Amino acid sequence: MTLFMETNETKIKTPLLEKMAEGLLLAQQEIDELALQLSLGKSEAKEKLEEVKKEFVRGISNLKKSVQSALDQPIPLVLKMKFEAVELQLQVGKVQSKESFDSQIKTLIAATIALEEEIKSLLHKMEVKGYFGHEIEKFLLKLEILRLKFGIKKFEIKEGFRSEMATVRKSIESLRKNAKKLKALPAAAYDDIKTEISSNYKSLRNAIKKL
Repeated sequence: MTLFMETNETKIKTPLLEKMAEGLLLAQQEIDELALQLSLGKSEAKEKLEEVKKEFVRGISNLKKSVQSALDQPIPLVLKMKFEAVELQLQVGKVQSKESFDSQIKTLIAATIALEEEIKSLLHKMEVKGYFGHEIEKFLLKLEILRLKFGIKKFEIKEGFRSEMATVRKSIESLRKNAKKLKALPAAAYDDIKTEISSNYKSLRNAIKKL
């Protein structure tokens, strides 16, 4: 089973590779924008957390549809429960204290990672090709920035963050450019693309640590 339209058993068409690269680029842009908003004082961490949660409600809905479409069958009960666990946490009310903020972030991260691992395990088992991590990775990165921001009166974007983000941006643009050039990709190279995407998300996490 595969998410990609194939010309034959060994080729993966490029357009979906482009979509994978575009998703990564969008995530990088949103992380950059969130850090900028917080540094300029345009958003407070508590209010921004509610916005990020609302965004992820939509993201979770789209993710669920994508996974179900890729599986071409109803979502298994175990995965359905993981989705519901995240959705339940997203409905928790606005935080009022640092303790409740930390607790909510911690619970959200744990539930989201559990969902991510279950999706990866299921898709691997069923040999489904595709990258479904953009929404989850983006959400986790935003939670980390908000966790850093909460309780800090002056949130500054440091040079280390700017430098790391510039490097990541170049890497993503290179991936995107290469995806556009390719007419088709051997299916055997699919894991290399996934590894490159994961590496870029790791670099984004490293950039956030330099805030």
